Amino acid sequence: MSGEEFIELKEKIKEIDERITAIEKEQRTIREDILSGRAKERMQQRILENTQKKIEELKKKIDSEIKIEI
Repeated sequence: MSGEEFIELKEKIKEIDERITAIEKEQRTIREDILSGRAKERMQQRILENTQKKIEELKKKIDSEIKIEI
């Protein structure tokens, strides 16, 4: 296995680990919603909040990726 393949494999593992962490967090939140007895209300509120956060994150990501050179 060459160094380049190793780095690529390491990045893929890191990405998968981040996804697993995000899924575990979402599962905990859903469990809390269900146990609270107001699952529908809390899930709707979280969806609305997440949408706004995702828009802001996308704007930041796009701004960082776009480099204007004159």
